[in-house]
Amino acid sequence: MTGEARTGFSSALGVGEALTVQGAGLRPICQVMGTSYYKIGWQNLPWSGSRAGWFGQDGAGETQELSTQSDAWNEARRLAVDRLREEAVAAGADAVVGVRLRRTLRDWATDLVEFVAVGTAVRSERLDLGPEPLLCNLSGHDVAKLIGHGFWPVGIVGGSTVAYVVTGWRQQRRAGGLLGGMRNQELPDYTQGVYDARALAMERLTRGAHELHAHGVVGVELDRSMRDYDREVNNVTYRDLIITMHILGTAIIEVQDPPPPPEKFIALPMS
Repeated sequence: MTGEARTGFSSALGVGEALTVQGAGLRPICQVMGTSYYKIGWQNLPWSGSRAGWFGQDGAGETQELSTQSDAWNEARRLAVDRLREEAVAAGADAVVGVRLRRTLRDWATDLVEFVAVGTAVRSERLDLGPEPLLCNLSGHDVAKLIGHGFWPVGIVGGSTVAYVVTGWRQQRRAGGLLGGMRNQELPDYTQGVYDARALAMERLTRGAHELHAHGVVGVELDRSMRDYDREVNNVTYRDLIITMHILGTAIIEVQDPPPPPEKFIALPMS
């Protein structure tokens, strides 16, 4: 090896990604991580108490957010991302790319959630990106493409929601009748519940993008899980649905004075 020795780095990027971000003027420094274990508090279900036998006036069900559980997921994500940012600041990074978030609802404690965020801290060799590291969940290739076309990631935005879908008597009668299990049919309360859960999560993501004054959100990832919950009303079992939905993306802005485009070259086979 010749020339001046350089400090080695660890990275969560693949080989191609690491070379691509370096070509865009971002030098990988180290891998950074943030995590949070968060205990969910008591949650009152929407049909308990005086609403135990409630349905919509037209026999349709209704979607209601379980705010205590939603808040737990959102706060756990915020803590994990903040701790990842703190590690990036300690490393002297200008940004963190390729951030991956893993969510877990622990089997051994049903009221305990875990968020883990892992990414690669980088330092900009061309641009002044400000005092705080910028975070994104985009791959190294996508970050390089954004920079090359005059855009820049300004932060990770996300939203989580836990929604309880109360089955109405119309769906119950349709699905639980004598012939209900013998023919294909849509369960409209569940369908609407998925749309409602997505709208609640997207509302939080959009609010976060507005706080960053972003021009758009890219790389949006949506993940959801469901579990049923049996509810007894007047000796009739109603099967309700609990939907957990997470949406994550990278907020971006258009740079007024974008950096010069990367050099182009032609690769020819040597065989």
